[in-house]
Amino acid sequence: MTCLLAAAPTEASDDTGASEGRAPLLVSWKRSLCLYTACFLEPLIPDVRYEWGPGASEHWVLSWPIHPWALPPLDIPGPTLVVSPFLEPQLRLRGSAFRMLAGARVYAFPDAARFGVLAEGAGLWGQDGSGGVAGLGVSYDLIERHRDTVPWTVSVVVRRAWTGEGNRLDVSLDVTVPLNMFVGSPGESRVSDGRTVSHR
Repeated sequence: MTCLLAAAPTEASDDTGASEGRAPLLVSWKRSLCLYTACFLEPLIPDVRYEWGPGASEHWVLSWPIHPWALPPLDIPGPTLVVSPFLEPQLRLRGSAFRMLAGARVYAFPDAARFGVLAEGAGLWGQDGSGGVAGLGVSYDLIERHRDTVPWTVSVVVRRAWTGEGNRLDVSLDVTVPLNMFVGSPGESRVSDGRTVSHR
């Protein structure tokens, strides 16, 4: 913990305002934690999905959800919304078949809460049928949200796929780390001599 905090900036510039004074530290601490725990490798580690479909056939599926970025939280009256587009290669293990999904996920978190819900939709192209996918789930953001951070979540997701080869259901434990966590943050401020400081 000491190493993580030492890697984070110790103060914010004067023009960030009291309401945002914690943001640079939060952004840097979250990114440092992810780097030290190698969570940036998460897109390379497959999620395991349990799937059942036509004829009560059951399969294990490996999936590699890649979220290139998550948009800044949309703080509307009520929940905080976060939108994250994704690409997801999949490999069905039994009766080997390759698939590709492309779509978007929307998180909804009650203000100041880390638990929330998600909904997602995607197009599906695969060797065992093409069509569409819709999913619902519950999600937990591992570190407090701020408008200068992106969600780092653990979710339980149930999906239904509609294809020309029949409909399928699956369930998975999904860990999501959007890649734009590692390219800096919007939390940049101007110090008095005009230099730009990036809170990384």
